[in-house]
Amino acid sequence: MKVFAKYVTRKSRGGIAQRDDLFDCQAIRIGRGTSCEVELSDPRILLEQARITVRSGDIYIEALSGGSVAVNGTLVQTAKVVELDVLEIGPFQVIIEPRENDSDVTLSIELLNPLGDELDNIKANAVMNIGIVGTSKRMWSWTLFAVVITALLIWPMAVSLFTPPPAINLQSGITYDIEPMPTSVWTSGGISSAHKFFGESCEACHERPFVPVQDSSCTTCHQTIEHHADPIRFTSASFEDFTCQNCHKEHQGDESIARNDQGFCVDCHGSLRDKEPGSTLRNVSDFGTDHPDLYPSVVVNASLHSISRAVSMSSIPGPRESSGLSFPHADHLRDAGVRHPRLGIIQLDCRSCHVPDEGGVSMLPISFERHCHQCHKLTFDTQLPGREMLHEEPEELFQQISDIYDSAALRGGYTEPEAPPVIRRRPGTPLSEEDRRVARDWAEEKTGAILNGRFGRGQCEECHTIFNDAQVGVWIVEPVQITEQWFPKSVFDHASHSDVGCTTCHDVNNSTNSTDVLMPKIETCQACHGGEGASDRVPSTCITCHQFHNDDLGPMKATQEEAAATLHRGLTVIQPNSLPKLAEVIE
Repeated sequence: MKVFAKYVTRKSRGGIAQRDDLFDCQAIRIGRGTSCEVELSDPRILLEQARITVRSGDIYIEALSGGSVAVNGTLVQTAKVVELDVLEIGPFQVIIEPRENDSDVTLSIELLNPLGDELDNIKANAVMNIGIVGTSKRMWSWTLFAVVITALLIWPMAVSLFTPPPAINLQSGITYDIEPMPTSVWTSGGISSAHKFFGESCEACHERPFVPVQDSSCTTCHQTIEHHADPIRFTSASFEDFTCQNCHKEHQGDESIARNDQGFCVDCHGSLRDKEPGSTLRNVSDFGTDHPDLYPSVVVNASLHSISRAVSMSSIPGPRESSGLSFPHADHLRDAGVRHPRLGIIQLDCRSCHVPDEGGVSMLPISFERHCHQCHKLTFDTQLPGREMLHEEPEELFQQISDIYDSAALRGGYTEPEAPPVIRRRPGTPLSEEDRRVARDWAEEKTGAILNGRFGRGQCEECHTIFNDAQVGVWIVEPVQITEQWFPKSVFDHASHSDVGCTTCHDVNNSTNSTDVLMPKIETCQACHGGEGASDRVPSTCITCHQFHNDDLGPMKATQEEAAATLHRGLTVIQPNSLPKLAEVIE
């Protein structure tokens, strides 16, 4: 975005001085900070007070946190502005001028209310003399010092020494008999929502006054804190010299106590290949500018349940999935629609088959009965219009078809012209021994013809991979294994992306083979998400998509048995076998 800024100064003797500035930027930050594109040097202006952006050719003004902006005299948080609109930012007036010098935005900036007059008034009214109350400054100082020391130090410490510690049920985490303690005046900030149920009692975490929280206090409740990586294979990931406090910062209010800044991860992962040569992970320093491509986990052999993560989405050729199924997305998403046996031509989209789970995080598994059966009926014989083949294992299917034709042969009434007369006879007619032999031969021949013909094996091959089993002498279906977690080491929430069309990330319209892996490339994610300092995209850090503690690894700190045995002066732990005496504890 090209910006032309005109700084206007009115001289005391009349006349106007103007300083012009022409620059390019993605967004116009306005504030007192030197990093702002439009710097307003006045202490009444925040370091970053407002931001101007251009979206789809329109200009928008946004008041940043703690700042205020008025458009044509009306305070706004975010507003669309047009030419000749007047913006009031503190003592400055900013006018959206008609575009000049081939710029996208032209601004006229003028200081209307200089600081000098107000500063003089403040100084004139700020003269005070404590002597008018009849007591010296020293006496007031010592008196207030004694009050503060008594109220905020001596009294809270004395009360805490003679007050029973709170009780916490280690098994359920429920607290009992917890009252606000006088030491709560020492709190350096708000308690996180996860700890508010005992947050007024400092002794629940702080074993001794003025001593940082120890890991043993944390592991009393948090018994299974898993490692970040295998500490045997990767010694730098053992975090032996780290305490819980290094990564989890309490007293930040309702914000998460887990660190989520980018530098927390980049300290190691920015040069991971140098620190851990045996790792298959790649170096990363910023999601927006320096992040490796996505490597999905795909099924490469459904029979052996073999999964590979060796090919990235940008590789040529890209990753291929061998799930045992044949499903062309493009054939089901045609603009002309597809034919439904009862409803005629219908239009399918992604949501016709892919249904989010209750939490909106992932998709429910695809089911033949729920998603395919309406259109793909498994009928196999025009003489038996109400019968369909089982969608089960081949052994069960073979037995089903054999039972059907055995029954038809013995019952009679099967009207196919090519069938022997004994098969087409009127039901209920007695059979001779010869007739029974003919019926059995026909049933066996018919079963084989159906299973190996167009409506048996041929119908299964439309979706499944079929191969002959030399040992058994029949065809079998390759086991189906569809990838459930393409990126098992990441966290992705479909619900938070519901305003984006499916095809924005998944190129299904051009997919003609079920081996296509329709996951996005890293560039697709970076179109909306930038690094921690991004201003034109969603700021995203490593913790946005990755978890630090991994469930498949052992505990990083104390084991459950060690945590259960942890007793300290500030916290009484109720063991499960002592729960019947809970009433005594409460009393």
